[in-house]
Amino acid sequence: MSNNTTAKEIDNFSIHGNAIKEVYDVPMSVINRPIPSQLDKQKVENMKQVLQIPGREEELTPIDVHHVKHKGQDYYFAFGGCHRWAASKELGRETIRAKLIETPASVISTYMGASSPFRE
Repeated sequence: MSNNTTAKEIDNFSIHGNAIKEVYDVPMSVINRPIPSQLDKQKVENMKQVLQIPGREEELTPIDVHHVKHKGQDYYFAFGGCHRWAASKELGRETIRAKLIETPASVISTYMGASSPFRE
């Protein structure tokens, strides 16, 4: 994943990753989205328009991706950012701008309950 931090000041506030400054291009194929999205189609269309203009994608806040290291493997989970995710997916983008939040497997288990892949 490449680090895409820029000197340009943009409000990239995110609930979990606000203190994290590094923004990465994360392959969409590695991100698990365990919660079904409820989408506003117009919002997705507006984001697609922004993503199609070179240099404007940074106007969209990076999604928060929880990075879990468990038994020697890396796992990536996104619980929010559904409109940005859908816009990127519909455009066929291979990566999405994201802040990686190092998260213990136990926290993901709290979010996902019986669906957690980390239950022992």
